[in-house]
Amino acid sequence: MDDLEDLRRRGVRALAAIGWLCTAIALARALAGGGYLPAVIAAAISVLPTMFAMSGRCDTPVRVSLGLTLPLYPALFLAQWSGTGWLLDQHMIFFAVIATLAMLADWRPIVVAAAVTAVHHIATNFLAPSLVFPDGSDFARVLLHAVIVVIESGALVFLASQLEMQVVRQAAARQAASEMAAAGERERERVAREQQSVIDALEARLVALAQGDLAARIDRAFPDTYEPLRTTLNAATTDLARLVRSVSETAMQITNNSGEIRVASDDLSRRTEQQASAVEQNSSATRKLTGDIESTASRAGEVNLSISTAQADARNGGEVVERAIGAMNAIEQSAGEIGQIITLIDGIAFQTNLLALNAGVEAARAGDAGKGFAVVANEVRALAQRTADAAQTIKNLITVSSEQVSQGVALVGETGTVLRTIVDQITSIGSAIGDIASAAQAQARDLHDVGRAFGDLDRVTQQNAAMVEESNAAAHNLAREAENLKALVSRFRTDGGATAVALRRAA
Repeated sequence: MDDLEDLRRRGVRALAAIGWLCTAIALARALAGGGYLPAVIAAAISVLPTMFAMSGRCDTPVRVSLGLTLPLYPALFLAQWSGTGWLLDQHMIFFAVIATLAMLADWRPIVVAAAVTAVHHIATNFLAPSLVFPDGSDFARVLLHAVIVVIESGALVFLASQLEMQVVRQAAARQAASEMAAAGERERERVAREQQSVIDALEARLVALAQGDLAARIDRAFPDTYEPLRTTLNAATTDLARLVRSVSETAMQITNNSGEIRVASDDLSRRTEQQASAVEQNSSATRKLTGDIESTASRAGEVNLSISTAQADARNGGEVVERAIGAMNAIEQSAGEIGQIITLIDGIAFQTNLLALNAGVEAARAGDAGKGFAVVANEVRALAQRTADAAQTIKNLITVSSEQVSQGVALVGETGTVLRTIVDQITSIGSAIGDIASAAQAQARDLHDVGRAFGDLDRVTQQNAAMVEESNAAAHNLAREAENLKALVSRFRTDGGATAVALRRAA
């Protein structure tokens, strides 16, 4: 009911404010020439609602009195606007005032206000018609207004009743909700006590579990709601104990196996390092051998080129020797021809000598007349003798020269034969050197391939060495992790209490 009372108090304050608003309107009309008495009466009427609002009263007498006083404001407005064109419009204020009483959520002031309005209209229609309608008394219009007021009042009575019931229902609902909240609070307290007992038991069990005790159980039964939690926790710790035992056994196996893997990894690492070193040495030697063979191939190519040049020079020398042999043969032939000429000269000298001898004989026969001719004949004979001597000397020289030319021709022929042999040998040597150069280049290419293979093998070996190092580090890490796992598992106590002791002994 507090909500309904609060609503009605706010309604009383709002209606008091409306009363003072009507008073202000009456005062404004008075200032405009409508008379001050209605304004004074309006102020006097507003005092009572103001006192109610200030005191916070909203009981039934207060509400009924507001229903009695509020319709008086439009009645005063009718008196102030009497004789004006706004007189008929003031009747609307009655409907508005009656409607504002719905804020009190009570049908009584609405009925009272409707009754006051009806009494006012009927009384003034007969006693002072000019205060109601501009044209004087009009009972039919009064009845129309009465019907409208009744309809409005009925609707407002229904609305106020529904509002009152709604507020009451809401208050009852809040009361029920409050009671339900209290009951829920009590239920929560009970549940909280149960939860606290469950939490205490779980806390004790979890503390034991944190200390490594997997053998403990929660034997005290929980409330029905939490009993599955107890059974589940006990089953979980049992499974965990089995798991820890299995982990401890696995940790022992991992420790042993990781030790063997560690030893094998160390051996493999050393062997891999040795293999990597050997491969690096072989790769270096192969690279050096490849360089040497390439240098040999290059030099063989140069020698082959030189031999080709020498072969060409030898061929040229052979051709020169052939030409020299031809020249020697020509010289020998020329020497033979010169010998023939010298023989001819020698014959001419012999004939000349005979002629000179005959001329001397004839000159001797001639006596003194032939002395000059005898001198000439002697000179001719002497010249012929010298010619014969010179011819003999030249013949001897030609003979020696012919013999020397013959020897030269033989030597040049032998030289040509030797040069041809040298050319053939140089050609054979050039072919062999070419084959050697080709083979050296092929070997160099093959050694390049071998070098690349060794390089690839070296890289693979280095990668294998790195992988072995990583595997070795992983094996060492696995061994350390196995030791850590064994140390961690050793702190748990399972059924029988032997797990930790066994692991410590194994450690």
